[in-house]
Amino acid sequence: MRKYRSQSVPTDRWANIEPFVLDAVALVAPACAYLAERLMVAVTPYVDWVVHINGMQKVANVFHPVLIRRYISRDDLHLKDKTLRDYRSFLLRISEVVLPDEGPIEFAPLNGQSVTAPYTDLEMNLLETWALGQSTALRRRGAGAVLALGAGAGLDPWEMQQLRRSDVLVDRDGALVDVQGGRPRSVPVLERWEQLLIDSLADVPDDAWVLGGEDRKATYNFVTPFINHTDFGNEPKPVPTRMRATWITTHLAGGTHVGELMAAGGLRKPEHLVTSLRHIPTMDASEHRRRILAEAREVR
Repeated sequence: MRKYRSQSVPTDRWANIEPFVLDAVALVAPACAYLAERLMVAVTPYVDWVVHINGMQKVANVFHPVLIRRYISRDDLHLKDKTLRDYRSFLLRISEVVLPDEGPIEFAPLNGQSVTAPYTDLEMNLLETWALGQSTALRRRGAGAVLALGAGAGLDPWEMQQLRRSDVLVDRDGALVDVQGGRPRSVPVLERWEQLLIDSLADVPDDAWVLGGEDRKATYNFVTPFINHTDFGNEPKPVPTRMRATWITTHLAGGTHVGELMAAGGLRKPEHLVTSLRHIPTMDASEHRRRILAEAREVR
């Protein structure tokens, strides 16, 4: 088991969670009917999600059945129902060993799961007021950067917190984000969010983190705890995964070439875009015809 190397988690994130994953599996493997190597396949991406996206570190928190239910209910796992059921069984067995006093919880059926829907235009406007209406300059800067990087460049929380100010280039063509970490790439920021990002970084030194001060830890999710400590009104909850979904849908609706979108989003498989297709507004017949003819002319 010590030679295990995750293929599903970027190298820098795996290095951060490897001791945790190995210790957790070693703890429960003797009490499980599954091989340790099989447990690792299910546990590694789950722990990566809990630690790097949700910012939790303790075993008692990581393997809580409520978190397992949230993880299994995500639409972006792209796993078959049988695999999801197997993973759920593995994780719940671990939860029983680590948290024997926790009672069972109800799970929704695995087929027909809801997807992570993008925000509507109205919701995005409300989120912009959330970012601009924070009570302190530091919170306004952070909220603006999170929104602009999520909805404007499609970054996930881990990618956001790995950015330095020098990784964001602003020139006459707009803003370009040089993403670091497991899926390095350059992403142009959507025009709607350029100014918000520029304003949020106005007083940030080139060598400083885009989010948080120099004393913050870079080994766990900074973004989710930051969002949870911001000021809220009646706007929808700011969720980076929904911001990223909105970014993808915006590009698909705007006609961005799928190959270019996958490269900009760090996506490896075309099926990662499938769930977003159902959220693209339906065009009327004349607009659909105009677009098809325009694309045919470009091919010629």
